[in-house]
Amino acid sequence: MSGPVSRNRRLGLAAVVAAVALLPALESDFQRGLDSDAVIIALLVLSVVVLTGFVGQISFCQYSFAAMGAFTVGALMDGHGWSFWLALPVGVTVAVLAGVLVGIPALRLSGLLLAVLTVAVALFTDRFLLVTGTWDGFSGGAVPWHPSRPSLLGAPLTGSYAYYLFALAILCVAVLLVWNLRRGRAGRVLRAVRDSELAAATVGLDVTAWKLAAFGLSAGIAGLAGALLAVRIGSVSPGSYDFLHSVQLTALATVMGVSAIAAAPAAGIATVFGPELLSGIAVSSTWFPLLIGTALILQLVLVPEGAVVRTRHDMARLARLVSGRRGRDPAIAEAAR
Repeated sequence: MSGPVSRNRRLGLAAVVAAVALLPALESDFQRGLDSDAVIIALLVLSVVVLTGFVGQISFCQYSFAAMGAFTVGALMDGHGWSFWLALPVGVTVAVLAGVLVGIPALRLSGLLLAVLTVAVALFTDRFLLVTGTWDGFSGGAVPWHPSRPSLLGAPLTGSYAYYLFALAILCVAVLLVWNLRRGRAGRVLRAVRDSELAAATVGLDVTAWKLAAFGLSAGIAGLAGALLAVRIGSVSPGSYDFLHSVQLTALATVMGVSAIAAAPAAGIATVFGPELLSGIAVSSTWFPLLIGTALILQLVLVPEGAVVRTRHDMARLARLVSGRRGRDPAIAEAAR
């Protein structure tokens, strides 16, 4: 039975990916820009899933890691004339190193103290590092960096649909890698570290190395998202990567279910199209953070596992009930014979 079920899931997932890739071809350039933003934010939420969902380490500085990727790419491309394809791996590497540096003091911290540490990192980044006059060679100073969109195999990514497909392909690859990570040995080790660091160390696991690796991987994914966002907008400014963005990101990831990979696209869609939906019904988009806070309170009380996880469990339970009723139906059994 698992074979047909698994095959049906793969076919369903392929159909969803195809629809997500093809439907924006019918939309306006503005709408495609929003779609690209949703994809990039989904990549950022995926970085939260890796760190919090897999290892249980909270972070309120994911946008700071995204800024490492964005400003590195902006400085190298606009300031030094580098190609995007050379600047991108450098930006991701800088973000990974930043994640590891944050992970070092976080090794002995958890809960509230770890949250305070990541808040301090976020505030240091947007209130000092990115402020004009601190390091203008990195932040751009008073004039933002303006990285241009690249070409891929000779095809320019300047069009809104082309760039959307490019960002979507990167998200799909990242999701596939994280999914394989969760299902493999590394995923089992990370869950063991999350459940009990003492027990993991007792059986011979290098808890320090695995936690630093998780911080580095999470920061690298966030840095990749920041680089993609910088090129999509064509401008890199500190206001796009401040502390409040990180808080909202973590809150939405928690509401959706930080342990589920599917929470990443769900949170990306909610982040981008939530304010648009409010504007469409004549409600100011400034109410959106309040709605997130309300949803977070309700989720923690009523659905602690998250909306996406609860929905997945409910659908699986419904499928089992339907399957059980069919198996007990004499007419269906007779027809099967």
